[in-house]
Amino acid sequence: MADAKFLNMEEKILLKNIAGWDVGFSKKDGTFIGDITIPANGSIRLTRSEVIAQSQYGNKLINGIDNIGSHATVYIDDKDTRVELDFESEDGKLTQNFLSEDKVKKMFELKTLSTFEKHLKDNVVTRAEKYAFIEMIKKFKFNDFDKIRLSEQYTGFRVW
Repeated sequence: MADAKFLNMEEKILLKNIAGWDVGFSKKDGTFIGDITIPANGSIRLTRSEVIAQSQYGNKLINGIDNIGSHATVYIDDKDTRVELDFESEDGKLTQNFLSEDKVKKMFELKTLSTFEKHLKDNVVTRAEKYAFIEMIKKFKFNDFDKIRLSEQYTGFRVW
């Protein structure tokens, strides 16, 4: 873990919601009372201390399904905080399995449908990821009928 005394806990960092719906949770850092809502496909800036507190309290939106951020609905767009939470190593290697635009682009470069299907099932697990995956297909205008058809069947969401 990074040494917390060198991190500014009051610095605001960006959280990104990959889901097509609002997500929310109660504040946990003890300095404020209320709820936090991140809009569909939107982002919000919160203090680093709030984000770390959310993770320590087990917020699955941030911690994902394995408590190291894998398959999370909300992405922490701050390397120092990801390192502090052990979602990433100091050298930049991600431990968390997060669905990024680069990952989706690489998946569509895969040559065989069976390899694509394996990557799809390994990297697109939650409902939020399934929604985001289909939205990225639309955004990047991928044009591979078989991969798109398989993606629609697997996610339950339609591209067109």
